[in-house]
Amino acid sequence: MKRCLPQAWSHRLVIPVALAWLLATLGWIVARSDGLGGHPLVIIWGHDPGDYDPHHTSHPVAQAVFRHVCEPLFYEDFDGVVRGLLAEDEVEYGDDGRRLTVRLRPGITFHDGARLDARAVQASFERLQRLGVSPLLNDLRDVTVAAQSDGRSVVFTLPDPDYEFVRLVLSNPYAAIVSPQVSDTVESGFIACTGPYRFAPSLYRPGQSLTLVRYPDYRWPPAYFANRGAAYIPQIRFIFEAERTKRRDYLLDDEGCVLSLSREHVAPVAALPRFRLYEATGGVTYLGFNFQRPRWQDARVRQAVALALEKTALADLGPFLVADTPLAPNATGYDPRVAAFGYGYAPDRSRALLAQAGFDADTEVVLLIPESNTYRELAAAVQQQLEAIGLRVRVREVSRADILTQRQDFDLLLFDYAWGDYRALSIFLGPGPRNLLNYPGGDVADLVRKARTTADRDRRRQFVLEAQRLVLEQALW
Repeated sequence: MKRCLPQAWSHRLVIPVALAWLLATLGWIVARSDGLGGHPLVIIWGHDPGDYDPHHTSHPVAQAVFRHVCEPLFYEDFDGVVRGLLAEDEVEYGDDGRRLTVRLRPGITFHDGARLDARAVQASFERLQRLGVSPLLNDLRDVTVAAQSDGRSVVFTLPDPDYEFVRLVLSNPYAAIVSPQVSDTVESGFIACTGPYRFAPSLYRPGQSLTLVRYPDYRWPPAYFANRGAAYIPQIRFIFEAERTKRRDYLLDDEGCVLSLSREHVAPVAALPRFRLYEATGGVTYLGFNFQRPRWQDARVRQAVALALEKTALADLGPFLVADTPLAPNATGYDPRVAAFGYGYAPDRSRALLAQAGFDADTEVVLLIPESNTYRELAAAVQQQLEAIGLRVRVREVSRADILTQRQDFDLLLFDYAWGDYRALSIFLGPGPRNLLNYPGGDVADLVRKARTTADRDRRRQFVLEAQRLVLEQALW
């Protein structure tokens, strides 16, 4: 039996639905480290993403796993300062913000023995661009990455000035540097990187568990780490269990150490003195519209859907809080002033807008969700509220992978993303593989682009505010 010291961080999932609100989970997590030579840290999740390649996924659980294995060139510390991780702190700028030169830290090796050098970094970014499915694809589409002859310098040449490129792209976990020996296709995405843990394919049980093993040669942690060498915890094991009650039982039976709890399970766990409860912030779940269908191209209809949702009732389904902006409070670009542009709960006004738009309420509305108990419960509540204004809603479930990789037949999409900055607006409402809603307008993406190309921080904040205002007022999701 594994023993877990009562220590934890909490998990908050931020959910904007129909533009007018956000739900923040107050999930609770319990964690334990037995130190050097001790037991593995066991983390419990509800789903096995099946693909852990940072260049080939945007799954939040996959990111929570590969962040222990893979590292980007830079990271943002607790004070919001960008610092070097695989690269040195200093970045040399030229050509009015279109050219950046970074210099790599010496002595870093990949898990497969390859040495980190400038050519490896160039190859990694070229792989990301070549695969063409990363949420960073638009940021890197016309960027040239060139290794320099000294072996440690890498030059990034951008099509336009970008004063947020290091913070928003080169510090992003999806821009992780992978070994030059890694092929484009790797089973389950078990690639070689530079992090404190490595994948162990022989210990993987698809749909059941995944184990990461300590990388003994690790010597380059972030500056705030007290331990400058290999990780103390020998293994990190992830258990995948779809049933929330069984997940809780793993925790209570000391078979698991870390878990984000549902509301009904918080009280019994909190009552046990061996557990510590913490709060943290997670990703964003949204209700979006299929813009390829003419019925959703009318802003009045989208606004009617926003007005039909009773956010407090939806929040009561789980450990949620209601919020009112498209970005999470901890995201870069969050601005509480944006809340003034949103929609409250007004079902009578919703019905009036539908009538004004001549909406055909007899035509079925397909609500698409990923296969998940949490989404199933949330979708049932959304379905009930939309039917109260006269819509005929049918919920359709498909796998998360199919939503991300295959064109789907739907009217409304209840889905999520894990993104900590304002680029989420252009990634999911702009050109690229993650525009699942088929939104044709370039207005949101253009405002985000303008924000990134200005050196003036006040003007940048104004552009980001305008992008969020547009999302809320036009009820784009």
